[in-house]
Amino acid sequence: MLQHLKERLHQKHEEEGFTLIELMVVVLIIAILLAIAIPTFLGARNTANARAAQSNLRNALTAEQTYYTNNNQQFGAGSQMSSIEPNLQWQTAVSGLTTTGSTVFVDSTTIPDGVILVAEGADKNCYAIAQLNSAQGGASAGTYYGAWPVGTGCTDPTAPSGSNTASGSAGGHIPASGGLTTWYTSF
Repeated sequence: MLQHLKERLHQKHEEEGFTLIELMVVVLIIAILLAIAIPTFLGARNTANARAAQSNLRNALTAEQTYYTNNNQQFGAGSQMSSIEPNLQWQTAVSGLTTTGSTVFVDSTTIPDGVILVAEGADKNCYAIAQLNSAQGGASAGTYYGAWPVGTGCTDPTAPSGSNTASGSAGGHIPASGGLTTWYTSF
């Protein structure tokens, strides 16, 4: 009898391990977790890409307002802004925008007492901020935001006016076709 128990114990140590079914269940669980995690990660990545461009625009607007306050005159062009905010690449032509780095286009000539800033996000959308220091064209003084698909490239948008402004968020109103159609009160 003792001999029989010793043989059984010896056999049990030789047969240790996982069955194929157990391994397949573990692989299935890992696959399910990946199927849940990957789309969530990609969504967070796209949101981060959009927020990076929007953050650059907000920093650029702060720099523009600093210039406006310090010099008591119209908003500065790209070359004047590099000393205030050197972390951004200031462009004077909208065609110079890129999704890499921190490139911002400055249009300080379209609006008499304001500025339009445009940046291209890595999420393939164009973002814009317009600052009006006085009411003009039927639009109240304030800050306006816009977003639209890149398409063939970012373009210099028209200034906010009474007919192309709305309350709400620009992020939820990105038009299907290219071009900024409406300015909003927030991204």
